[in-house]
Amino acid sequence: MQGLIEEGEETIQQKGDADVKDAALIAAAQRVEHYEIAAYGTVCEYAQHVDQSGHRMLSETLEEEKEADSKLTKLAVNSINKKAEAS
Repeated sequence: MQGLIEEGEETIQQKGDADVKDAALIAAAQRVEHYEIAAYGTVCEYAQHVDQSGHRMLSETLEEEKEADSKLTKLAVNSINKKAEAS
């Protein structure tokens, strides 16, 4: 996770077209979301067998992470990537 965050920070520091950097930042953010989705999915599965109340909480968090990823995808596809491509 630390490496993913560092990649995002490096992208922020790079010179270049703002729209291209925005697209790269969304990609970096999605890599973080995918990592979180994988982690929460795993512990959610474990909790299902051990702790039902914990499972519910983890399931909610997992769904929030999936929703965040979906929003980033929509932002990229409907706006940012098109601007970056035109740059």
